[in-house]
Amino acid sequence: MTTSRKAFHLTCELDASISPEAFRAAFPERGASSFVLEGGGAPSTNPQLDRAAFMGAAPIATFRARRTAARDSLGRTLADVVIERASDRRDAWSAVDPFTALRDFVSANAVPRDVFDGRHPFPFRGGLVGYIGYECGQMLERLPCIARPSVGMPDMAFALHRWVIATSRTTGKSWLSVIGLGPDRATARQDAEDTRDHVLRTLAERSSAPRERANAKTRRPFRVEAGLSASEYMDRVATAKDHIAAGDAFEICMTNALRAPLARGRAWSLFDELRRSNPAPFAAFLDLPEGTIVSSSPERFLSLDAHGIAESRPIKGTRPRGATPEDDARLARELVSSEKDRAENAMIVDLVRNDLGRVCRYGTVEAPDLFAVEPYATVHQLVSTVRGELDADKDAIDLLRATFPPGSMTGAPKIEAMSILERLEPAERGVYSGALGWIDLGGAMDLSVVIRTVVVKDDTATFSVGGAIVADSDPRDEHEETVHKGRALVRALETLSRQDEPHPTLGERP
Repeated sequence: MTTSRKAFHLTCELDASISPEAFRAAFPERGASSFVLEGGGAPSTNPQLDRAAFMGAAPIATFRARRTAARDSLGRTLADVVIERASDRRDAWSAVDPFTALRDFVSANAVPRDVFDGRHPFPFRGGLVGYIGYECGQMLERLPCIARPSVGMPDMAFALHRWVIATSRTTGKSWLSVIGLGPDRATARQDAEDTRDHVLRTLAERSSAPRERANAKTRRPFRVEAGLSASEYMDRVATAKDHIAAGDAFEICMTNALRAPLARGRAWSLFDELRRSNPAPFAAFLDLPEGTIVSSSPERFLSLDAHGIAESRPIKGTRPRGATPEDDARLARELVSSEKDRAENAMIVDLVRNDLGRVCRYGTVEAPDLFAVEPYATVHQLVSTVRGELDADKDAIDLLRATFPPGSMTGAPKIEAMSILERLEPAERGVYSGALGWIDLGGAMDLSVVIRTVVVKDDTATFSVGGAIVADSDPRDEHEETVHKGRALVRALETLSRQDEPHPTLGERP
């Protein structure tokens, strides 16, 4: 927080439990940077994931970064950055380091820890909500930048929220956290109280919202189109294996982009359907001016708590769910005992340990939980946990710079794998494979890996699937794994299509 402004933190338990549905009914405006981040939606080996749903709307500022053709002296891509405030003030910078700009934005709005009311039971009390797209890795390392098709979302997008509703998944109780601002403490307190009253009044007055329906003019027959056909994907897996055999990399995480019709007005219905059919520890709904992001991610990329403990939970290793309990248990045992899957997971654990070691105190980085099997609606996943204690002179942005993009989405070594992927994949990844979540104004952070995620823009749903390629990968098996991973999203999209169209069809580009 700048020295000319004071902050006051107000927290209160609400009389009624606020569900994501009730929140959406109260704040339905499309493209207004509202959000729902819902943790703990699926069984997890980590009880810390079963915390709360965070909800907010009406940010006081937004941050956007888009890549340019310019590079710095080290060959890293630079970006144009724009900050827009609710007061209609707009600041813009050309060809700058967006991570430095993000740090400046966070620092300018930071709140001293002694301002926060210790009675608030949740780690996110107000701050930034948004994402960092995969191609932001080009802004951290010298990497090839090949012009390819993209969805057209910003490379980095955050909104600054000074009020957040949090609903506990265990007790059902809801709390409202508000950060008031003003030239002095009394004015800041009054600002917090006025904001609280406005939010509570809005919740009370807007008890229901009309059901989302597709506009008849925008409805199209349901069909999933893949950027790479099955044969094309398998050919690229073979090429990735050639790179591995040549010693260029140990592991390469190939992905494939898919598209299906979906009216943007149905994005919330998609989120609601995924919450029911594919519950996940990091469900998310971000309704941005440029498009809507609906995520059902099982994977934590990075968290940083108030005590400086950083954690990552990389996922590598997949099996489909079984048709019977016995078959399901067999597949879970097969996954945890698979030398190939354990090796893939171990490679990424080593990569994450190395990344965390760049900014954590020497000797504090550890992997306390290796190769845990977590079941989800359509797949079993192999998950490990890596932790470390952040150096005293480092912050959340330092942690991001040292670890982005998620190693589970690149391969190893990271830079070499990313360089190969730039040439293998026919489209930019965009939001997919990046990081999504919140950065608290007190310094904490929690970000998921953007997988099992749909971007809805221009009445089209875009999503991607992929897998880790190693020396003994079978191209056909690797393609089949992507089918399993995409099944939950395709089913959810097809369910919505059946509600809007009497005769959906499903297909793939030959």
